[in-house]
Amino acid sequence: MYVKPAKGLQIPDPELGDFLPKEGRRVTPSEYWTRRILDKDVTEVDPPAEPKPEKAAEAPTTAPPAARPAKE
Repeated sequence: MYVKPAKGLQIPDPELGDFLPKEGRRVTPSEYWTRRILDKDVTEVDPPAEPKPEKAAEAPTTAPPAARPAKE
């Protein structure tokens, strides 16, 4: 579940031992978070969209030049 604190509130995250960031965080569903939602301390929201991974650089289509024999 992804939760976001109500405006102006600092909500402790007992699992990580810090405060829930204002942009929200994915948390493990529990009675604690259910109580925070019912008390309107946090709101369950959709998580932000994950950025799409960039395509790996395509391999060159031409073969490298062949090695020339050393001049004698």
